[in-house]
Amino acid sequence: MDKSKGLASQLARLVLVTGVGCILLFLASRMALRGALKYYTSHTDFVQRETIRLVGEFQNYVTEQQLSSKDVDRITEWAQRNDVALLELYRNHVLIYSSFAPANEMKEAQTQIVPFYDWQPYARIDFSDGPLEALLYCSAIHAYETFGTIMLMMLCIALFLAIFLLRCRGIVRYIILLSQEIQAMEGGDLSHPVAIQGENELATLASCLDSMRLTLRSQHIREAETTARVKNLITEMSHDLRTPLTTLLLYTEILRCGKYQDEAQMQTYLCKIDEKARQIKYLSDNLFECALVTREPLVTLGEPVRFSRLFEDPLAELVDQLQHSGFSCELDLGSEDPSLKVYEPYLRRILDNIVSNILKYGDPAQPVRVTLAQEDGKAKLCFCNTVRPDADRTRSTHIGLASVQTMMNKMQAESRTWAENGRFSISLIFETF
Repeated sequence: MDKSKGLASQLARLVLVTGVGCILLFLASRMALRGALKYYTSHTDFVQRETIRLVGEFQNYVTEQQLSSKDVDRITEWAQRNDVALLELYRNHVLIYSSFAPANEMKEAQTQIVPFYDWQPYARIDFSDGPLEALLYCSAIHAYETFGTIMLMMLCIALFLAIFLLRCRGIVRYIILLSQEIQAMEGGDLSHPVAIQGENELATLASCLDSMRLTLRSQHIREAETTARVKNLITEMSHDLRTPLTTLLLYTEILRCGKYQDEAQMQTYLCKIDEKARQIKYLSDNLFECALVTREPLVTLGEPVRFSRLFEDPLAELVDQLQHSGFSCELDLGSEDPSLKVYEPYLRRILDNIVSNILKYGDPAQPVRVTLAQEDGKAKLCFCNTVRPDADRTRSTHIGLASVQTMMNKMQAESRTWAENGRFSISLIFETF
């Protein structure tokens, strides 16, 4: 997955973009606030009214505290407390106090005459040591600007947190949705697909969960099909076993009661008993094999191994066994040597079932063909033989072939059978790696 689409990158971009946007919004809003306040103060008498109010408060303060012109510290304290931009006191046009100048510098300035303009807004302040002219400039909009700036800052921070939490809320809701779907899968609901949203780590997790759901669903379907097939085979086997057992009991009853003419007839009956006993053994062995394979858990496939290494010895034994029974074999395995993933203990059991089927129904007069072909990323090992004309196919329960199919399914492979015009073939199909 592209790291630029991950959750960490998305959250980093969200913080960066939202933070820059909120900062720009704050700066623009602050400029607009300052412009509005400046426009308001320049087009109204707000400053004059504030100045008159502060002058009145200053006079009250001087009167209540009985200040003289020498109480510089207390005058400075009042100016700072009321956020006064400039406060100057004059006596006979001589500057005796300024909020800008330290007290030691004012002692030198008290002997100097400074410019005094009649058009400036002077106000009379009565001190305990006589009246003084006061020049007062107030920063009336400073407090409003500070308050507005703080409110704008809080608003931008709240907007940033709201956008961030809204985005995180979507991620949390998606996590809750995935949790609910996992709980549904735990409850056995494998039909509902897992929702895949976006392209981040959560979407990758959802995709993996959906793949797991499909795999589990396929396994459950295969297991259900296998179980149903085994039940059907057992039902058929109950009938197939009953027939030879009935015959076997009939012959044993004849022998037990001595109802035979001579020794030769007795040996004939004994041969019939042996034949039926072997038939019952064959059917029971196949039934046991099918039940054993079905009951085994899912197998773990090994690492990819070359075809020649897997099948060289088993195929050599298969050919030797068929030739020993009068069959001829034609092998065409091609020049390619694909790699397969298999569960090796199953290979010999599968080939044993195929050999048993050929020996029981195959025609020794015709060769058995074994071919290997590759197509669409799969390797197909095919066994083809001619069915013996006198073979009684109606007696077959196909348990051996069912066992082959079950073992192939457990190896995540496939088996296919085909019969037509006296020819029978079975193909083992594996994925190549």
